[in-house]
Amino acid sequence: MREKAQNQVLFDQPSYDRLLAEVPKMKLISPSVLVERFKVNGALARAAIKHLAEKKLIKGVVMSSKQGVYTRAL
Repeated sequence: MREKAQNQVLFDQPSYDRLLAEVPKMKLISPSVLVERFKVNGALARAAIKHLAEKKLIKGVVMSSKQGVYTRAL
């Protein structure tokens, strides 16, 4: 039986700072990548991507109703 992941549901200050430092430098950004790399749940990953897109740190490449793909804004 597969174990349930214990992912964060809120960002603490060190992980938020890490998010702002690392994600805008990544070539491929999606909720799945953030879930695996930062150990957060899917809703928090989607909210973080939306926050970074509003700040113009990342830009959308493929927008789907299921999952969006983003990249760094140059």
